[in-house]
Amino acid sequence: MIVIIAGCLLLWTQMLNVMCDRDVQFFSGICTINKFIPW
Repeated sequence: MIVIIAGCLLLWTQMLNVMCDRDVQFFSGICTINKFIPW
């Protein structure tokens, strides 16, 4: 169960990074928060 959650988190952060690179307006706020979280 923990492995599945960890995998989902990895996929989520990778998806966020892609969205941040494209500078999607909706994700811009999440991106700023995401930078402060040490993944």
